[in-house]
Amino acid sequence: MMNSIMKIYFIGIGGIGVSALARHYRSENHEVLGSDQSKSSITEDLEKEGIKINYSQIASNITKDLDLVVYSAAVRDFNEELAQARKLNLKVLSYAEALGELTKQYETVAVAGSHGKSTTTALLALILIKAGLDPTIIVGTKLKELDGSNYRHGKSRLLLIEADEWNRSFHAHHPLYTAITNVDAEHLDTFHNLAGVIEGFKTYFKNISPKGRIFINYQDQNSKKAAKNFHKQVSYYNDKTNFWQLKIKGEYNRVNAEAAWQIARFLGVKKSVAREAMGEYEGAWRRQERVTPKNPEQFKNIKAFFSDYAHHPTEIQATASALKELYPSNPLVIVFEPHQVERLNNLFTAFTQSFDAFKKILILPAYKVLGRESVGNLTSEDLVKALKKGGLDAEYLKNFDESLKLISTTNLKDPVVLFVGAGTIDSAMREHFDSLLLK
Repeated sequence: MMNSIMKIYFIGIGGIGVSALARHYRSENHEVLGSDQSKSSITEDLEKEGIKINYSQIASNITKDLDLVVYSAAVRDFNEELAQARKLNLKVLSYAEALGELTKQYETVAVAGSHGKSTTTALLALILIKAGLDPTIIVGTKLKELDGSNYRHGKSRLLLIEADEWNRSFHAHHPLYTAITNVDAEHLDTFHNLAGVIEGFKTYFKNISPKGRIFINYQDQNSKKAAKNFHKQVSYYNDKTNFWQLKIKGEYNRVNAEAAWQIARFLGVKKSVAREAMGEYEGAWRRQERVTPKNPEQFKNIKAFFSDYAHHPTEIQATASALKELYPSNPLVIVFEPHQVERLNNLFTAFTQSFDAFKKILILPAYKVLGRESVGNLTSEDLVKALKKGGLDAEYLKNFDESLKLISTTNLKDPVVLFVGAGTIDSAMREHFDSLLLK
């Protein structure tokens, strides 16, 4: 929606949010280029779309002719490209700030919350498309319905985004409407404790237009606490049983569907349209994503494989519940890579209580996030010890390949295997597995 053509550089362009924003600017005919530390499926897709990407983040990549430099929240101040952009006095925005500027140019609908944002955003996206509202969409996952992309270029003034609370990113956003899936003790490296998380959402609500609306999960007490002073702008959902028929399983997903429907209804969509759109949804990348081995002979004894982004105790339990709904008589096996040492330490007790549904638990070393220094002494090995003490069959493994060896020789009958984590486990898994969703 900018009038003049700009040259925009994205530092950390391989991030799921940053890549979507880069796609947006390119769809608006701006010149887009960027960098990342390593290749990924996302950067490879961007390159196929004509975006030049540097894989060495050095100062010389940043030139005076750049109109805007956007950087991922994972990029630290000592990054050479970011430092050079500031040295040249270029316009520099964080991803959150750049997305926030975009929200001011549209009638923006944002989905926020500790868990379930991507699925709720995806469901609402499909409804709005089916209803002919032609939205622009920025979502934190890849969707089959968007041709495997995390972005859709719409022609209307409606923008649908996923609003992330980490690093207080959503405080930069200015939506007209927002849905809150739930409020939980998540991103404690940012908010310190649950009370801090609730305060963070209260601050976010202050950005909602006075003409706007906040959609709150009635069953979630923390969400209600956050919205207490905004009661005149609040609509509640999930105050009674929901009956959405979805291909994806799990009670939490039926609640996500209800959140999507309530916003859609507010925007004038018919329930029959919403029902049809959500009934067609088959899931998203790394959200209960069914995968299949490239070498089936190696895993003849396995019923099914799934990949999931879950990196919080609540998410692990919810995903396990959904799989038990799908496979009530099959034992569950999980290969889990804890995401970030600080989260593992902050939520250690909750993690020890989140694996009860699994017959076999394989724990990998905790993924260390660049720029988010490790805080805490508890490790993956400590988690395994705690799980064993609780009577569970848990084992620590040094690397992902060890998990494949154990899975291929398991004595469990027709187990369902779940690969879980927000770090490198997914890319390691995809060397051996193909997606059945994003073919």
